[in-house]
Amino acid sequence: MDKGILWRGGLIIVFGLAIWFGYSLSGDMRDGAKARSGKFYDKAIAIYEPIAENGSSIPFWNPQTKAQQEIGHIYAFRDDGQDNWEEAVKWWSRASKGGSVVAQFAIAQAYKSGQGFEESLENAYVWAMVAGDKKSKSQNRYLVDARNSANDLSADQMASAEKAIKACIDSDFVDCPY
Repeated sequence: MDKGILWRGGLIIVFGLAIWFGYSLSGDMRDGAKARSGKFYDKAIAIYEPIAENGSSIPFWNPQTKAQQEIGHIYAFRDDGQDNWEEAVKWWSRASKGGSVVAQFAIAQAYKSGQGFEESLENAYVWAMVAGDKKSKSQNRYLVDARNSANDLSADQMASAEKAIKACIDSDFVDCPY
């Protein structure tokens, strides 16, 4: 038998086992998404919170920032009248420090609307630019939003915002306007 065929077959089995292992370990994230889509918001938060706090034992995928982002979304967008923007921005801030562009853009929108933060078009611009800095699927949308916010800023605010953007990106999202 050809050694190349055995080698490729072995690789396929190893990759298949890795995928199965990862899928089985990610069950809590799927359970949280199912609870959220079923509008069992408190249950979803209870499922996501240990992952958001402690991360995961999965060596090649850590859903910690995704769980933080999801908790923020639940707090902000629940439709049972129990939304809590202060909690939402707390979780989005944690996820943004982990590099979540979705959480970073959510912070931009919170600053723009004044929900969870004091309204600040300058900070909304900063966060939209930070989110748009990466090669994400929504990068163009983030940059369009940033340009729209920039139209309402003075020259001094733009200069201050540009410094804040650079500091935020250079510090890996630690030295940002939270």
